[in-house]
Amino acid sequence: PPIPAQNDAAVRGRQILDQAIQALGGPAYLSLHDYRSEARGFSFDHLERITGMAPILEFDRLPDKYRQAQGKNHDYIVVVNGDHGWDSSFRGVAPLAAADIERIRLNRKLSFDVILRFRLNEPGAAVLYTGTDFVDGQPVDVVEFSDAQLNVVKLGLAHETHLPVRREWERKLPTHEREQNVETLSKYHAAKGSIVQFPFYVSRERNGIKVYEAFIEEIDTNQRLADSLFERPPGKERIDVPSRKDGK
Repeated sequence: PPIPAQNDAAVRGRQILDQAIQALGGPAYLSLHDYRSEARGFSFDHLERITGMAPILEFDRLPDKYRQAQGKNHDYIVVVNGDHGWDSSFRGVAPLAAADIERIRLNRKLSFDVILRFRLNEPGAAVLYTGTDFVDGQPVDVVEFSDAQLNVVKLGLAHETHLPVRREWERKLPTHEREQNVETLSKYHAAKGSIVQFPFYVSRERNGIKVYEAFIEEIDTNQRLADSLFERPPGKERIDVPSRKDGK
């Protein structure tokens, strides 16, 4: 049986996550069906130099349906729907590589939104308070979430506001190496016409190097997004990507 200190850490961890749910909007947060966001996204190279900037339009139906459209005309599209995914551009439409779908799905499975809304009571899931840390100078409570598949994510929540501010997780690569991922969240505001709080700034690091950041400009919730948004985008099949056939 768990030792008393582990029990205390589990209870404290769950308390902190319950406080986060309340800070994010309570019942309105938990019952959120979908949302649409507009942002400016930046990508970076291995020297953290900006390699691209694009307007981004995202549609999200938790837990496993997602669509992102990039570019001035929103003409580069990525769709993930459960185990399936596609990308679409002026060259046509192609299935996403299995490795890309796996990476996106793990990222979402270990996200604050999916854990807090769907996973806290699933079989094999465990929550543990592991102590305090600092993010951008502010004290945070750190809670570790693990699941039956042995995935582990460290969740950092601001001590004063209880809002999510950092997430750290590892991903096992086909080479058996481990990829370190860190996501930082800040600048919280309520979505339009809602009390649900969203981070309007998101940055991501991979193996210690910043690879992405987004400045959100507007979020609308509970739009009853059409199912067609999460299906294969219309267009001809793209056949110029042979490596995708074997999932490389």
